[in-house]
Amino acid sequence: MNADAVMYYAGHPAGFVEDIIRATPDAHQRKILDSVAANRMTSVRSGHGVGKSAVEAWVLIWYICTHPYPKIPCTAPTQHQLFDILWAEVAKWIRSNPALGTELVWTHEKVYMRGHPEEWFAVARTASKPDALQGFHADHLLYIIDEASGVDDAIFEPVLGSLSTPDAKLLMCGNPTQLSGFFYDSHNRNRASYSTIHIDGRESKWVQRESIERIARMYGEDSDVFRVRVTGDFPQGGDDIFIPLPLVERSVNAEYAPHGKPALIHIGCDVARFGADRTVIGYRVDEKVEFYKKRSGQDTMKTASDIVALGEGLVEKYRLKPESDPVIPVKVDDGGVGGGVVDRLNQIRENDPARFWWLDVVPVGFGRRIRHKHYYDTTTYMMAVVKKLLQPFDEDGLPKPIELVLPDDDDLVAQLSGRRYAVTEDSKVRIESKDAVKRRGRPSPDEADCVLLLCLPVKPRKAKKGAV
Repeated sequence: MNADAVMYYAGHPAGFVEDIIRATPDAHQRKILDSVAANRMTSVRSGHGVGKSAVEAWVLIWYICTHPYPKIPCTAPTQHQLFDILWAEVAKWIRSNPALGTELVWTHEKVYMRGHPEEWFAVARTASKPDALQGFHADHLLYIIDEASGVDDAIFEPVLGSLSTPDAKLLMCGNPTQLSGFFYDSHNRNRASYSTIHIDGRESKWVQRESIERIARMYGEDSDVFRVRVTGDFPQGGDDIFIPLPLVERSVNAEYAPHGKPALIHIGCDVARFGADRTVIGYRVDEKVEFYKKRSGQDTMKTASDIVALGEGLVEKYRLKPESDPVIPVKVDDGGVGGGVVDRLNQIRENDPARFWWLDVVPVGFGRRIRHKHYYDTTTYMMAVVKKLLQPFDEDGLPKPIELVLPDDDDLVAQLSGRRYAVTEDSKVRIESKDAVKRRGRPSPDEADCVLLLCLPVKPRKAKKGAV
């Protein structure tokens, strides 16, 4: 580009995207591009899949190509979101035009103008570090914050100080998962200071209609999961909801790094009874939860075989030994047909104790009365355990490390954040039963019950002597 073209495109980012990057922004993306050019601070809230990462990448490339010696710090709550999504998106669009690839150098953590790596660049910094956005000074400064609802307020503090520079700008985008914080305030009490943009997924050409219809059909358009993940609205959080959606979304968006050899490995299985219910098998390694298989209409023998295959895979992956490692608690819903899975697993272990030394079958009954000061039954107790793991603060009100990282699964998020509770006559908390959930027209909380099993504490034990 010659000087006249640079001056023109500096004020016309949508034109730059079309002519230079060779992409076609939709109306919502064009609005974001125009807002960044015209305003100091732009805050975008939306549902999932509306093309936020693409427009963030376009903004980065536009700014670095049309402003002299800029610095563009970029951050997101997790390495996955920052590097695997946003940074990969930047690389893809740089490749779209050979001229961009000639002028811009892309590395794993930095994009810079060829020949100026230290003074004309964009850089990726994860928001897990308090000083992620500190120390940046330039006449042309642009902060890009992805999934901003999950970024700690402390990360934003140096940004506000830097925005005093005449051409300093801020673009932050995210799903509105939290009811407090810097991003929430930008769309509420501080919205007069921002150019705010709201994108409803139902109005975006990028969002699959089938996904929208499925969430609406299963959980209702009045549910918080529909508000956050489809319409891009902040959750309402009913008074009778036991685990608020912001806690669940915080866990889903949390950073996770394996610790080496795990200190904890659990397997859980919620066994389907009939109809549309699903058998869900999952596992937990330290704080990380994953689903292994979801099946409808599967018999108990196959379910037991799947659990054994999962367990043997974990034993091999983490090189577990009977002489040094504890067994793996395999917690199975023991109600109804689940009893058949329990019986089959016990039979498998008894037939070959040397091979299946790791298999510790733990039958669990949902909805059974317990003697507890606060909780009415086993389901409520397990929900309380999960809620405590999700809490960001300890009993003294101090921040604590993430204790549970959940998979990004629409069904799981909706089920955990949609479970209601009541207080019994003897002042105990009681979570609504699975049958009560289904009577409200909601699907069986199979994924959520699998997570409850995975988080139920059990006393660890070593393998029995002579197992080998």
